[in-house]
Amino acid sequence: MEDAATISSLPGEILAQIFKSGTVLSSGCIASLIKYSAVSQRWRSAALDYPDLWTTINVSFAARNVVALVKTSLERSKSCLFDITLPVPPSADMAIVTSVMLLVVQHVHRLRRLAITGRLASPTPFAFPNREEIFALLQNAQRAPRLAVLELSFSDPQPYVSMGISPGQLLLQAPSLISFRIHGVTSPVPFVGLRSLDIQGLRTSYADFRDMVVASPLLTELVLPKLRLMLDPQSKSLAPIEIPSLKTLALSFCKPHPSNQFAPCHALLPLLSLPNVEYLELAGSEIPDLATSCQPPSAFAKLRTLRLVNVSMVRKDEADNCAYLRALTTVESLELIHSHAEYLVPTGSKPNSKLRLPKARHRTRSISREVRSRSLLRPVEQVHFDPGLALPHEAPPSGPIYPNLRAVSLDTLIAAEALWLYQLVQERPDIRLVRLSAVAERHLATSLRTVNDVLQESPSRLLENRIDATDVHPVDVAKLLRERVAVAHIDDGYIQWQGAVI
Repeated sequence: MEDAATISSLPGEILAQIFKSGTVLSSGCIASLIKYSAVSQRWRSAALDYPDLWTTINVSFAARNVVALVKTSLERSKSCLFDITLPVPPSADMAIVTSVMLLVVQHVHRLRRLAITGRLASPTPFAFPNREEIFALLQNAQRAPRLAVLELSFSDPQPYVSMGISPGQLLLQAPSLISFRIHGVTSPVPFVGLRSLDIQGLRTSYADFRDMVVASPLLTELVLPKLRLMLDPQSKSLAPIEIPSLKTLALSFCKPHPSNQFAPCHALLPLLSLPNVEYLELAGSEIPDLATSCQPPSAFAKLRTLRLVNVSMVRKDEADNCAYLRALTTVESLELIHSHAEYLVPTGSKPNSKLRLPKARHRTRSISREVRSRSLLRPVEQVHFDPGLALPHEAPPSGPIYPNLRAVSLDTLIAAEALWLYQLVQERPDIRLVRLSAVAERHLATSLRTVNDVLQESPSRLLENRIDATDVHPVDVAKLLRERVAVAHIDDGYIQWQGAVI
């Protein structure tokens, strides 16, 4: 009774904030709010008196009364702006989807954020035949004056999006739109006034892209997943497109489908002049020659964060890219996600260390004591590259790589890279922050040992029999790392990598 009395004495605004936290934990599930409002008259009053509680609507098409739930949320949000997410499954009943979309259209003057997403059940786009019909329902609204964030994302094995939109394709006018994410579908809105743009499989002309930049003078984020790798001799004669407002650039690449490799479009990356970019993200193993595909490293004078996701740097044809990335000397935060960390930033100081480049597809992935060592009991000094030792066909670095480095993020399946991180922190006292994935932290805590007082990877079972057990001691390097630097959890990037891990 005492607990009940305490809860009943809480002000209505405090109860409303508790309810709001509950809906956040349930990913905006309105059903939880309805349950709260059914507990007592006071709780019901608290839920109904604060319409802001009902403004985040995450539609669950698995619910039996989904249309009624959406209608209730829209009515109880009153005059507040609302956000709605529709994760449409392949098996969705189009009648229900249409009913929900028509409810949204009725309140479109209050719509602030709209996300319609879908994931194909099979690798063919024909498994989801009604996705264009879903977006066509937006035409009923004609104009969404307060819409600021729009996400239309359906997985498609051959995603190509053009910025050239015919008048018949424009379904919705959104004068307040500033953030647009479009994957796998044709754009229903013009590319005007944007600050954040995420287009998967961009295939467009020089003129259309330039028009987008001119019409979006405050563009600060540009995310281009699956950008086509192509040769475009005409690009050499075109004037650079300068985007002085851009702060964030995230890229991944793909080879064009044979049926589209000769389609009329331009290779835009070499034409982009980005003098104020502070964050650069590269994802995937299909990375073009950066020296010819981008502006020179000196053009990125304000770059502070470099994030590499599943980027290989050990093949001979990738040495030039490694040199290019090292030349980005203003980097202060380096984020390495399943990339060859020890080859980009070598550690160790032995002048005669021998190099043996492993194949990119044969890296150790164990995270337990049974990790398969790539060589016999390598001590720290022998595992890594010497800073003055170059990759094949690459000039030796003249000074420390990334001299302004202050933070490192690491996500890896390789125990040797966890070892590399600890040595890097030892050698670079200016590093103040380390961000780790759960796997990398587990490596640091369980996959390293001292053998004869030398820190190294755990020996394999075959080698354990050759070593005196008294000379092998487990070490919680994660604890030692926390004594030197601040340790936090790794952040997510802009591009969600779904390919194989190198």
